[in-house]
Amino acid sequence: MSKYQKLRNEISKIEGSKGIAKFYSGALFADTSWYTATLDEPEIEEGSAPVALSTTVEEELPPQRPSAEGSPSKAEVLSSLAKKIDEKGAVQSRFGNITKDEKAISLGSKLILTKDQSEYKKWIESNLSSFEFEKFEGVSALIVGESRNVDLNSEQAHYKFSHDNTELLGKMIIPMKLEEGEFLRASLLGDTDAEVLQNLLCEIALFKPKAVISLGAVATNFLYGKKEKLSKIHGQELERIIEIGDESINFTLFPIFHPDLLEINPSMKRTAWMDLQKVMKFLGKI
Repeated sequence: MSKYQKLRNEISKIEGSKGIAKFYSGALFADTSWYTATLDEPEIEEGSAPVALSTTVEEELPPQRPSAEGSPSKAEVLSSLAKKIDEKGAVQSRFGNITKDEKAISLGSKLILTKDQSEYKKWIESNLSSFEFEKFEGVSALIVGESRNVDLNSEQAHYKFSHDNTELLGKMIIPMKLEEGEFLRASLLGDTDAEVLQNLLCEIALFKPKAVISLGAVATNFLYGKKEKLSKIHGQELERIIEIGDESINFTLFPIFHPDLLEINPSMKRTAWMDLQKVMKFLGKI
C-alpha cells in the first residue's frame, strides 16, 4: 500500500467522510487572514446563563436633527420676514420673490381726520364764492397734488374743473373720457404738512370721490400714510380709510407720476398712461 493511500485511510478515520474535507481546507487556508477554522462549540451546563457574543460592528445611525430648543417660533419668523419685506419691498426665496400685498395691508391703514369739515367748507366758500361744493359731491375722480399753495390767495387756483389741452395734465385727463363735472383738480393746501393732510382729508370726506388720484410722491405719501418710493406703488389700487370720530369713510387711491416728472422724462409717459388706464377701468370708462 502506498504512503498516499495509507494517509487517506488514516484521515477518513478521524470524522468519517468529513475528515478529508477538514484536512484539506485547514492545510490550504489555515494561514490566510480571511479563513476561519471550524471551532467546537463550548459546552453549556444546564441551568447556566447563555454566553453573549460580543460584536465589534458599530451600527450606522442616521444624523440627528438639531434640537428645536432655542429656535425662533413661527410667529417670530413671519414677523421678521414682514419687517424685511417692509424695508426692502421684496425678499427672494427658493419659491420666488415674496412681496407684500399693498392692497391688503392698506386696508388696515387708517387716516385720522380731526378738522371740522363744516368749518373747512365755510372757509372755502367764503374765499371762493364762485365754487359750488354740491356740484362735485360724488365726483368720479379727485386729482390732488398738482401744486402746493400756502393759502387760497395764491396766484394758482386751488380748484380746476375744466378741460385744458394747453398743459400736460389736461391732455392726460381728456383721453380718460372724464367729462367736465366728473373730475376735480385740487392743490395741496396748507402751510405745514399736518395742515395739508387735514385739508386733504376734509376734501375727500366732503366730495366723496369714487377715486383719488395722487400726483407724485409728496401727495401720495400724505394719503399713503408713510414715505414710500413711488416707483414701488404707482398704478396700484390702494384702499384707504378715514376715521372721523366714530364714523369712517373709505376711498380708493391711485398714485401716479407727477406731470412735471413726465415733462423732464418723456419716456415715463407710457407708464403713466398705463396707470391712468387702471383708473379708467375702475371707473368703468373702458
